[in-house]
Amino acid sequence: MHHTRALTWFLVILIGAIGLGYGGYDLYSRYVAFSQTIAHDRARAAEIDTNRARTDQAFQAIGMSPLQANQGFWYISKDAYGNESVSYFDADAWALRENLTDEQIAELTNAVARATVMGRNTMRSVPNDKLPPELQFHNQLYSNRGAGKFEDAQSVLESAYAKGTATADQLWRLSYMYELEGNYAKRDELNAVSCKEFKVRCSGTIPIQIVGTVLDIAGRPVQGAHVSVLSRAENDGATTNEKGEYAINVSVLPMEKLRLSAVKRNFSNGVTSIIVLNAGKKVYVAERIVLGTPIEVVTLDTVKHTVTDPADTANDDGSFILHATSSTYEIPADAIVDGDGKSYKGPVDVYIYEFTRDTVPQSLTTLDTFDQVMGYAGDLMQSYGMPYIQFFAQDGTELDVAKSRPMLLTYKIAAMAELRTNVDGNPAGNLTDAEMQLLIAVSHGDPGFPITRDFLVEQKLYTFPPFWVFDRRAGVWDNIGIRVLDTSGTIQTPFYTIK
Repeated sequence: MHHTRALTWFLVILIGAIGLGYGGYDLYSRYVAFSQTIAHDRARAAEIDTNRARTDQAFQAIGMSPLQANQGFWYISKDAYGNESVSYFDADAWALRENLTDEQIAELTNAVARATVMGRNTMRSVPNDKLPPELQFHNQLYSNRGAGKFEDAQSVLESAYAKGTATADQLWRLSYMYELEGNYAKRDELNAVSCKEFKVRCSGTIPIQIVGTVLDIAGRPVQGAHVSVLSRAENDGATTNEKGEYAINVSVLPMEKLRLSAVKRNFSNGVTSIIVLNAGKKVYVAERIVLGTPIEVVTLDTVKHTVTDPADTANDDGSFILHATSSTYEIPADAIVDGDGKSYKGPVDVYIYEFTRDTVPQSLTTLDTFDQVMGYAGDLMQSYGMPYIQFFAQDGTELDVAKSRPMLLTYKIAAMAELRTNVDGNPAGNLTDAEMQLLIAVSHGDPGFPITRDFLVEQKLYTFPPFWVFDRRAGVWDNIGIRVLDTSGTIQTPFYTIK
């Protein structure tokens, strides 16, 4: 998985007895648990050894010795557009990977075979304080708060802006924060002020091209997907060809974050992002966008108050209740809106998804909304499993449900067993029954949705991940409160598609 955390530049340089009764049972239980831990550790050690042997064998096939591979090395490659990238192979990190596939190893060795390989000691990282101020600021945000969680620094800058005393640098920093959290209107407002007062950050001055591919979960190209630049609504975007490829031309500003969204009917949305550092690069190759497929499709009519699936309910007041295997959506009357925010009248095709850890598209879990305590929103949603819903007009136009009038989602967490057994190695340990009972008690004692990210942090309850909703118009995750209804992991929360 790739996440935007810190941007780093590189320089090339030379260089006894069992008791009776409960006590006996308790000791026996501890023995079983200890034995299971030993068995797991042995299996993990065997997997690590096997991973190392597999990568060694793959590198030998391209003429690299196991000694060179195990020492670690840099490899420098160029893409078809002349862009140079520098990567580092860490043998230990690859050996520690869980569920390492043959495809991942083949992709690695193919990339290395085409690249210029350099020894581990031929490069060093540039210290953060030697980077340009813009990159230092970016790194500071990601290391201290995470995207969308910069309250302290942001309040100081907002105060200076409100007083009219903000410098050009302060205006840029604040606009960059708004950009990272997906508030593009505020970003544009501040850039306009910078242009008027300081003659900087005016209309896009760097013409670039963004190229990439859109695939389905099986790795097949998706033709006819519309790819748009969420952070540049004025751009028309592009449509993928028979190979799933697209190319978008857009003019941008230095240190601008671009989020791209791929949409096609019968597929889930997918988003990827790039950051433009300066004018030195003309073509950017975006990460592949992977789209999922729905488990259920129904059609409802907001005028006739009908729905095609007899298991669902269309109420006389214009509201609907839609059911899937693990989720139920209660949609208020007039909640489905068009691009102008107006209630949509007529037939609506509804696509319902229930992603598990194994089926969730990477394009929804590698986005960069970051929480310092809890981690990446997408990672957390992968631990949960993820409900997902789309609405389309008959002509294919995507419709939305806004946060101001949300649906009510009841959802049974797909990965409760994994949370209880801590298969991801959470340092906080396993999710326990006592913790679930606490969450249920708090939920029953509050008429709202009290289980938020902040509540979990205050309670130091890090074994239960917070719930996030993906804002499809901004391309970012939004933390939202939930109620926990039972120990099997049924939750209830407001749910929407745009904030």
